[in-house]
This record gives sequence, C-alpha cells and structure tokens, in this order.
Amino acid sequence: MCGYRSFKNANDSDKELVFYSESGQDWHHFRPLIEGMLDYYEHKIAYVSSDPNDPGLRLKDNKLTTYFIGSGVFRILFFQYLDTALCLLTMMDLDNFELKRSINNVHYVYLFHSLTSTHMVDNAESFDNYDSLLCAGPHQIKEIRARENHYKLPAKNLIAYGYHRLEELIELQYLKETPSREILIAPTWGENSILNTVGIELCEIVLDAGYILTVRPHYETSKRTPKVIEQLKNQFKGHENFQLVLEMGENDSLFTSDLLISDWSGIAIEYALGLGKPVAFIDLLPRVRNDDWERLNIEPLESSIRTKIGKIISPQDINSLPRVIEGMIDNQEKFSQEIGQLREKYVYNLGQTRTIGPREIKQLLNQINH
Repeated sequence: MCGYRSFKNANDSDKELVFYSESGQDWHHFRPLIEGMLDYYEHKIAYVSSDPNDPGLRLKDNKLTTYFIGSGVFRILFFQYLDTALCLLTMMDLDNFELKRSINNVHYVYLFHSLTSTHMVDNAESFDNYDSLLCAGPHQIKEIRARENHYKLPAKNLIAYGYHRLEELIELQYLKETPSREILIAPTWGENSILNTVGIELCEIVLDAGYILTVRPHYETSKRTPKVIEQLKNQFKGHENFQLVLEMGENDSLFTSDLLISDWSGIAIEYALGLGKPVAFIDLLPRVRNDDWERLNIEPLESSIRTKIGKIISPQDINSLPRVIEGMIDNQEKFSQEIGQLREKYVYNLGQTRTIGPREIKQLLNQINH
C-alpha cells in the first residue's frame, strides 16, 4: 500500500518513464535496458514491482526510484490510473484480463523475454494492446505483422531491438569451465512437459549411461505441480551424479553441461545460439494457447529451428538417447562453427542492445512529448 501511495504522490517529472515488473524473473531482461537508460537518459526513472524479492528494488541510483506495490488491488489501481508518458513491461495480455490500460494516455512498450514465436504458445491476443514492441528477432515482427493484416488490426510500432540474454550467454561462456560429461535437462512447464510425462524415466536413462545430470525445472513447475519436484527429490535423493537446481536465474548448469535435453522450452534456442552446444528434443506435444495459430501460415521458430540445433527423439524411443547424445557431442565442434550464421538469421543487433534499447526509448519519449 505504501509503495502505491508513494508512487501516486511522486512528482510527475520523476515518473515520466515507468518500468513495471511482475516478478524478479523480469529483472534479467530489464537490467541491461535500465542500466543503459541510467547512463544515457537525463531524467529520473520509476521501477515498480509486484515482487518483494525483485533484485531491481535493491538497485541504488540517484536517477532511479523503486516502488513495491504487491499483486492485489493496488496493482489493479496502479494500472487503471497510471499517469506517465511511457510504461515498459514484459507482462503479456495487457487489457485482456484484470490489468487494463490506463484511463490516461500512456504509451505501452512490450519487451520480449524469449526468442520463441508469438502466435502458438501465447494467447492469440497477447500482444494486441501494446503501442510498441521491442522485438528480439525478425520472426517476431513477421508474425505480429501477419496477425495485424489477417485480422485487420491497427499497426503497432515494431522495433528491431535484439535479445540481451543471448549476448550475455555468449560473453560469459568464455569465462566458465570446460564441460565434462554433464547433461542438463531444462524443460518447459505444464502437463505436456518432460518432467510431467517422462521425467523419472529420462533421468534414469541418462544417469545409467554414466553422465552427471542436472535438472533445472521451469519456475512455474514448482508453483503449479510441486508433486513433480518432490518425486524427483525422492527418487534420486543421495545419487552422487544427480543435481536438482530450483534457484531462479541460475546459470552455471548452462555453462558446465555438454548438451541440453528439452521439449518446447525457449531456453533451448538460447542454449544453442548462445553457447554453441546441441539440444536433444523429446518430441512431446507443444504447449498451445492459440488454437488458431495455423491461420497465419507461419511455422513457429521453436518448431522450425529444432532440426538445425539438435535432434528430435520420440518419447517411445528415449532408450536410444545415450547413443544420440554421444553422436551430438562428438560433432559439437562442427555444430559450434555453424551457430554464427543461425544467430545472424534469428536475432537482431547482437552485442548492441545496451545502446540500441535506450536510444529507441529516448526517441519514443521525444515523439510523445512533442
């Protein structure tokens, strides 16, 4: 409550630019953009979060003011009466559910926090109610424009931004230790994910083949199906080669592993393009929220890229996984050499997001204020 009142009572000049964060997970994507804005933007910035543990709330800078507003009625009021020039957020489905666009004239900017496509895994109208979108790659712009044309929607301002998370992985991989017979399982969440379907069996196969295994569940799995996590803990408790990582934002397992096993998680694209290491895809049903996605006649990136960055294994054939893993690891050097072309094809402005982001936001603010 105090955070919301403090925000409402703040000077208008101190909240011309507002970042809204649903959870601490957002900070991984906001951090480089906010740090860039603090370097290049002369005015104050407001950072509003619904998560008391959000690392962004702890950032200290004379030009940044932070506010914790929770996730209850004060968040609804915050959205309904927000009075600012520009609000930047990673939250999908603005105006589709309880969190509405403001009654005031606010320019909303959506920041993509994944390299995946926009039209299958997300709700059909997830991105319809934003004014601008900071897009990670050309496939996202193609899909948004196709939806606008098909459904006769107003054209949004689509910005070729990039994906800082990928840049960070590329930079950090050279600072980490060399992988050594370690496999990482990092799936998506939901009833059709690896851990909810073949998780125990898959772990046993990998461990029996003599690999060190790290399992990194999606944070939504712990919230929505905690029994799955408990089953893993009980089954492999005390196994010297098994590690379960539940900390949000953990990265070491990405660097120390030789290969990733995943399903339809966006982390597979980041892992392959960022680290130059292959992915074994267990061919489970995709998580589809938009039943009409095929109307755009565009294959989602998370589908089309799978054969370019790894191998697809049927759940009925997972006993062959150790052989598939060995083959991909043996060819990893060749695979790494080919990754550069895929990065250029699917991701905007590699290595430049920290400067491009603030430049684009400043241009938007100038347009709004004039």
